[in-house]
Amino acid sequence: MESPRRVQQMLVVPPEVQRWPTLLSPNEVNQIADRLGHIGDFKNIKSDGYLVEALVHLWDPTCSAFRFGKREMTITIEEVAGFLNLPIQGTAVVLPLASNKVEFCRFTGLKESVLQGADQNIEAKFLFDRFALRDGFERHRGDFSFTSKETWNRKRVWVYGLVMTGTFFFPRKDKKIAFKLTRILYDLFLGINDRPCSIIPTILADIFIACTTCQKGKKFFCGSNLILHIWGMEHFMRRPAISSSLPMFAYNWIITHHKRINRDSLPCNASEFVDFLKNVTDQNIRWVLDWTDCTKPVLRTQASEFILLLGTQGITAYAPKRFLRQLGRTQEIPPVLDMSEVTIIFNWGMCPNQIPMKDRIIDAWVTLSDDVSFRYIPELKQKGLTTSQYEDWVGGSAAQEIQDEPSEEVKRLKAIIEAKDKEILQLSKSAEAYKGMAEQSKQLYENERGRRQELKRKCAELYDQTECVRISYARETKDSVLDRFRSFGNLVRNRLRDMM
Repeated sequence: MESPRRVQQMLVVPPEVQRWPTLLSPNEVNQIADRLGHIGDFKNIKSDGYLVEALVHLWDPTCSAFRFGKREMTITIEEVAGFLNLPIQGTAVVLPLASNKVEFCRFTGLKESVLQGADQNIEAKFLFDRFALRDGFERHRGDFSFTSKETWNRKRVWVYGLVMTGTFFFPRKDKKIAFKLTRILYDLFLGINDRPCSIIPTILADIFIACTTCQKGKKFFCGSNLILHIWGMEHFMRRPAISSSLPMFAYNWIITHHKRINRDSLPCNASEFVDFLKNVTDQNIRWVLDWTDCTKPVLRTQASEFILLLGTQGITAYAPKRFLRQLGRTQEIPPVLDMSEVTIIFNWGMCPNQIPMKDRIIDAWVTLSDDVSFRYIPELKQKGLTTSQYEDWVGGSAAQEIQDEPSEEVKRLKAIIEAKDKEILQLSKSAEAYKGMAEQSKQLYENERGRRQELKRKCAELYDQTECVRISYARETKDSVLDRFRSFGNLVRNRLRDMM
């Protein structure tokens, strides 16, 4: 089996981010929880990254799903919303337009002069010293564009939300906080057209796009790897003795995550996780997560069977009807759509001002709806029931996937191509070596040319001296003439000795 690609992830949280939630009051924490869930508790989630690497390896971008043999699963809107205790219906979609330093300073209240040298991001510690510590306003008063402690208290909560969002939802490899997230926080705190905003589609889109880009060779997982890790653990590594009657609302699912997971038989690396996921049985999968609201899930929009998702890294989509088992419904044959055809990856991970399909995305989000033809059956919540037609369909899809694997002839041709590539590489190295020799020869030629020019100059000087010797002076004695010729002879001998 091909080994999963190594994927770099945000696994170690900076110490100041770990400490920040402990410095806030309960009221300040609740202000953030209303918009971002209990995001500060993500600092307690432990992950080695192996499960995420395995899931990336099993990702199918054509249907925005993880494929485990004859099974398809994905992260649904309801799973992310329920886990974070955030609403979906009636919310406006966040438009993650890239923000610059000016907008960042307006959001935080920092002077632009104190951010000299910062281009598109800033270290969390810089913000921690000024906004997390209780004496941050007094110690760094000159760094702020405002003079009111009341304003600082309000900005303090906003900056905390920005740092937590940039760390756990939209992480960077260097662990810095990107200025581009400012617009997202503005929308979350102030709303759009007097409507609250939802960050759920943005989180989901970046996870999907990160799976796609990492599978294609990108090294860093630019989405929320911790949410993907928790999702996989809760579905596949759940303790069997956990009660299924836990509260759905107003419950902190993040901080209690470790209590529900069986860590006694965790795979030791990504390859073992892939084998485990491919061989897991339906009975060992927890099809519906505790916090998933199955009563009125999002199954389509008014105009389409799939839902466009706008993230900070690009635009993608998913078709909820492929994952009815995760929503307490009987899985039937879903509409077949190629999600990769509508996937757009933003250049440099920056959302452009002219968002592709912007109106279509906004219209779709306000027309999210259930489908009454797929009835919710609470008794099926953990059975993962499917129709026989679906089993035949998904089995044929898996068989086609096997047929699409390289044949022996293709493998042979691939080996020939690899051999040719090695030969080309060797020729390239030889060319580089000859190029070095040519450069060396050119340098020797330039040195020799310079030496000849110097000899020519010295010969010209000797010629001038010869002309002087030939001209006799009036009333010059014979001895003086002989001395002059003798001196010239010594000069010629010295010059010839120098030129040898």
